[in-house]
Amino acid sequence: MRWADLDELSHVNNVVYLDYATEARAAHIRNGELDDRPVRTVEVEFLRPMLLSRRPVLVESSDDGVRLVQDVRPSGSSSAFARVTWSDEAGAEPTVAAGGHRHDVRVRLSDLGTDGNASVRALFELVQETRVSSFGPLRASVADPTTQRLVVARIDLRLGDPVPWRPEAYEGRSVVTRVGRSSFSVTTLFEEGRLGSAEAVMVAFDLTTQRSRVLQEAEREVLLHEVSPG
Repeated sequence: MRWADLDELSHVNNVVYLDYATEARAAHIRNGELDDRPVRTVEVEFLRPMLLSRRPVLVESSDDGVRLVQDVRPSGSSSAFARVTWSDEAGAEPTVAAGGHRHDVRVRLSDLGTDGNASVRALFELVQETRVSSFGPLRASVADPTTQRLVVARIDLRLGDPVPWRPEAYEGRSVVTRVGRSSFSVTTLFEEGRLGSAEAVMVAFDLTTQRSRVLQEAEREVLLHEVSPG
C-alpha cells in the first residue's frame, strides 16, 4: 500500500482496488494459472473502507472459466473490503434519456495499455472523473462538508469499442438514474455508450460515524432535479 493510494477521506481510493486486482490477475496469467481472456465487464463492490496500513494487501481469486472473482483485504482480516469481478460476457447497453452533464474525456499516453488503447484501469478512472465533474451543485448542497460526504458503493463498467489516444477529447455524459433514501445511482456514457459505460451506486456517508447516512433534503432536491426519466 502507498500514500498515493489514499483519497481525501484517507480511505483507499476506489480506483486503487482495481489496481490491486489487476496486479493479481496479471500474476495469475504470468504464472499460467489463468488464461488471458478478453474482458468485457468489470464490477467493483466497495464493502468497507480500507485505511493506510503497514499490513500487506491480499487478493484472493477464484475463476469459473467465465468470471474471475477477487476479494481484496488487508492481511489479518477475514472479510473482504472490496470484491472485483472480471467477466468475459458482454454487458447490456444502458438506455438513458437525454440530459445530464457532459464532460470532455481526454486520454493521456500514460493511459494506454500494451495494445495501444486505454486500459481498463484508465477507463475506470475516466468514469470517476466524468461522474465527479457533474457533482458541483450536489457538493454545494451539503450542509456540513467536513463530516458529510458521498462514497462509491459499487461500479459496474462495461467495455465498448477500443479507446485509442487522440488529440481531440471524447464525449462523456453522466446522468442520475435513481434516488433512494441513503443512496443514488449514476450512469456514465462514453460517446453515448459506443466506447463503454458505467453504472455507479453512490452512498451518503458520515465521516464521524464512518457509516451511511440519510440524504439531506437539499441533496435530494438536487438529485431529483437531475434524475433522468429513462
